[in-house]
Amino acid sequence: MHVDLTTDDLAAADRLALEAGARRLEPTDDVDPAAQKGGRVYTSPAGHPFCLRSA
Repeated sequence: MHVDLTTDDLAAADRLALEAGARRLEPTDDVDPAAQKGGRVYTSPAGHPFCLRSA
């Protein structure tokens, strides 16, 4: 299963995911930090993929 999560603050959600042990997958430059648009793909510590996307 693949999960997509939306957030109002992509940068903060990115930090939380990484602090919780997620690993960002390539590409890592698919988000415009100034515009807070786009999304990023991660894998959980157990290897399950998920995305964080701007709301």
